[in-house]
Amino acid sequence: MNTQKQTFLIVVLSFLFVGACAGYAAVDLPIRAQDQQKWHEEESIERGALLYANNCRTCHGNEGQGGVGLPLNTDVYKDQDPLVLANNREKLTRTLNCGRAGTAMQPWLTTNGGALNERQIEHLVNFITAPGTEESEALADLTGGNGTMTNKGWEEAVHFAEVLNSHTTVIVGGETLDTIAADHLIGADALSEFNSGVDANAILEEGTTVRLPGYNDDADGYEYKVINDNETIAKIADSHHVGAIILAELNNLPYEYDKKQGRFTLLDAEGAEITGLFPGDTIALPEGARYIIKPLDTLQIIADKHGLASVGVLNTPFNVRVLPSTDPATEFSGTRELLLGDYTTYIVQPGDALGTIATKFGLEVDDLIQLNSSLTAESTLTPGDTVEVGDNARYFVSTGDTLATIAQELAPPDGIQRDIAADLARLNSIEEGDPFGPSVIIELPKVDAYTISGQSLEELAEDWGNVTADTLAEANGITVDSIIMIGQSLHLPHDAWGNAASNALNPGTACVQYTVPEQVFETLPGIGTVTPIDEPAEFSQEVSIDAGANDWTLTADGTEQPMNEGVAKIAPGTSVAFTVSAGIHNITINGNITNDPFRVGDEASVPFDTVGEYDITCTYHPAMFAKLFVREE
Repeated sequence: MNTQKQTFLIVVLSFLFVGACAGYAAVDLPIRAQDQQKWHEEESIERGALLYANNCRTCHGNEGQGGVGLPLNTDVYKDQDPLVLANNREKLTRTLNCGRAGTAMQPWLTTNGGALNERQIEHLVNFITAPGTEESEALADLTGGNGTMTNKGWEEAVHFAEVLNSHTTVIVGGETLDTIAADHLIGADALSEFNSGVDANAILEEGTTVRLPGYNDDADGYEYKVINDNETIAKIADSHHVGAIILAELNNLPYEYDKKQGRFTLLDAEGAEITGLFPGDTIALPEGARYIIKPLDTLQIIADKHGLASVGVLNTPFNVRVLPSTDPATEFSGTRELLLGDYTTYIVQPGDALGTIATKFGLEVDDLIQLNSSLTAESTLTPGDTVEVGDNARYFVSTGDTLATIAQELAPPDGIQRDIAADLARLNSIEEGDPFGPSVIIELPKVDAYTISGQSLEELAEDWGNVTADTLAEANGITVDSIIMIGQSLHLPHDAWGNAASNALNPGTACVQYTVPEQVFETLPGIGTVTPIDEPAEFSQEVSIDAGANDWTLTADGTEQPMNEGVAKIAPGTSVAFTVSAGIHNITINGNITNDPFRVGDEASVPFDTVGEYDITCTYHPAMFAKLFVREE
């Protein structure tokens, strides 16, 4: 072939190839770029939906309808006007980064103590501000059928939430034979006696051999060799289920114990494994059982729990010496408290701070500052300094304390050396040989009807968002009054919101520039003024207050007032009807919380019997406000 023709053909083909590439780049690449951008946007929205289901639905609901948190699946956030969209994105990003001071909205950015990074927060913002594409049937009931537009992202969030619910089990909590035995020192006392009375709380040397009794017709028992440097008879008894086995055998409860696995299991009458006992069941305790008092216990509660007819049987001379009070209704702290008498001056020890000293004496740091004019919240303490702890002070005993060590931390009031340990023993009626430690342990008579404590469906429902006893019962095919075996697993309703929202409020320390809540900011000098609320001239006969997503709306004698500005005057004895249209709230009257949670469908009739002024708020939503004046007509 002619070389010149070949060259010409190659040149022509090259030009055609370059032209084709240029045409492809000019036509196809922009289309591909648009497709790629759309794919990234959709992927980001989907990731935001998953992040929402994992982290946000607890407060804002599976469908973004609002609960403890404000509604997020709203037309306001879907507005695609460039200025509105930019403002919404900035607001949402800042709120997610910093939280909202004074509300339950905590900061979510990792550098502010949260769980999400900047990219994840961007996914959430993209998800919430994605444009609406169709009317949400799911939100129709919550929005009054007003045509709220939703999008695929919210549908995916609901799907993710339902998947998470299907993989979440609700475990019925309550007492087990192990916990009952530990609370009554049953295993520790028995194992101590079985090993020649070795102190149940003394640290055992490595290599020590401990004898354990035989069970399941194993009369010889077995030996255990101590391998750790912090083991005690009490710990070994707990880990080897000694007390649980004693209780099972005493009450003829079938059980199985695997010594190699250290596994104790209750069985039913047919020999099948069961998770536990039923709340309300009663069991007998062995003769000589003792009881470790818990916080908020009273002698009456202890007597009722143990099936004792009278608390008088608990008041043996020893118990009278160690109990802070023998009044049947007095609540105990759960920690032994020592009377100090005139020993009200504490000697600062190495490592002490105002907080640690306050804890020792059941005080607040502010109490110490008031008692000691030389102290401030920033004071640095030096060992050997003295701090006044006030008249009638008590010392809260902690692990490792003895009368001798406590005495070394107290200064005599007159500067004269004394036997402080002996004085403390006399003040607190402690005699030689009495057990000493942080726990208050009382002796019990023979107990034949100890009542097992466990969760009801109502108590279980409180741990989960948007779950009631009725919906939990329906999800598990049982009746609402069913008593469920302790340890049994239940299914969550498909529309549950995950764990119940925390009631912790954001202190506003994550982002200093946003520390002050808006309603407080508006009251600062030079920023805004507080408008005084005038008392109405006329009395109202019928008053109702309805909760919206972030507002109280007060209606007086048929006249609806502006949101969060409602005020009425009523006579003593008038009852006010409270309802909920949206969200989850609580009724807070002059700072006292009632009806918590207070959710859609709930109603409350609250009587106002005492003359005064009453601010109606909600701790979850600080902007919510209404006011009542109760006056004599």
